Amino acid sequence: MTDTHRLSCHCGTVKLQVQAELRGLLQCNCSTCRRFGAVHWYVPADSVTLTEHKIGLAHYSCRAVHEGHHFCPTCGASVMRTGHPNGVVALNACLVEGVDVFELDVERFDGRTKIPPGVLP
Repeated sequence: MTDTHRLSCHCGTVKLQVQAELRGLLQCNCSTCRRFGAVHWYVPADSVTLTEHKIGLAHYSCRAVHEGHHFCPTCGASVMRTGHPNGVVALNACLVEGVDVFELDVERFDGRTKIPPGVLP
């Protein structure tokens, strides 16, 4: 059975609804993820509904044009990362309403040594 979760950025400009179990969480220490501080929650893109967006998400890409980090342009909260295969997106589990991420089982991934850095500005 899948659960319904609501996510929102800090200022409330961006709100999402997700039909998925809150599992398979991952924290990465690559050059970008460690700076964004997100806990990645991999879900099928078609399970995500944008329920409110007062303005569009901002986008940052450093490795390839078909992938990147999307964040709220008002408060800067990292919302999701795109570019994963098979129609999957990585949502920031820190944005799930009513959930303490310290209570969740989060796997660590050593992206610092396993992912080559992108081009630096």
